[in-house]
Amino acid sequence: MYRHILPDESVRLRALEIFFQRYIEMLEPYSDLYTTSEQYEAVALVFRSNAMADTLWAKVKYMKQIIVAIIKASSISRLIGIRGYVRGVSILRSMSSSWLSMLGDRPYLHLDMLVVQQRYRGKGYVSKIMEPLLAECRANDTVCTLETQTPSNLPMYKHYHFRTVNVIPLPNSLLEQYCMVYTPTDTDTDFYSESRTEGEP
Repeated sequence: MYRHILPDESVRLRALEIFFQRYIEMLEPYSDLYTTSEQYEAVALVFRSNAMADTLWAKVKYMKQIIVAIIKASSISRLIGIRGYVRGVSILRSMSSSWLSMLGDRPYLHLDMLVVQQRYRGKGYVSKIMEPLLAECRANDTVCTLETQTPSNLPMYKHYHFRTVNVIPLPNSLLEQYCMVYTPTDTDTDFYSESRTEGEP
C-alpha cells in the first residue's frame, strides 16, 4: 500500500518515518508492543479493543487523537505536496479498519503492525511474535484481527489459522485489503458466514 501511495523509494522512506511516528503516538494509549528481545529482531504493535472505554467521551477523545495525528503528519506534504498528502490520507481512509464493526461488542486484539528486521527474516522470528499473541487469545477466548494489502502475506497468516473475512478493493487501483480473523476455536462461524468482498450484494 505504501509503495502505491509513494512510488519513489527515497521519498517513501522519509515520509513513512514521520507517518509511523505520529501513528504510533496516536495508538500508544490503546496498544502493547510485542518484541522478540532487546535487539528488536521482530516487533509488533497490537491494539486492544478493551483499552478504549465504550463511552461517547472515549470515542470523541480517540477521534481527536486521529485528527491531531493527521495534522502533525502534515509535514509530509513538504516532501510530496499538499495534493499528494490529501491523496495518501484518502487511500488510508479507504483501507481503514471500519470492517471490525462486524465483531460487534466482542473484544479483540488487532495486529496493527508486524515487522522483522531484514537481516533476521526467514529465521523464525515471526513465530516468536505470533505464538505468544495467539496463546493469549486462546487463554482469554479473544479473537485476533489484522489487515494486509500484500497478497504474498496471506499464506503466512493462514499458517497461523487466520481466515480472510472481507476483501476491500481500493477504487481505481488493483490494490486490495485482506481483512483476516483468528478465532481461538473454529466453532465460531459468525464471522465466516459474513465473509464477502465489499461491494458484492
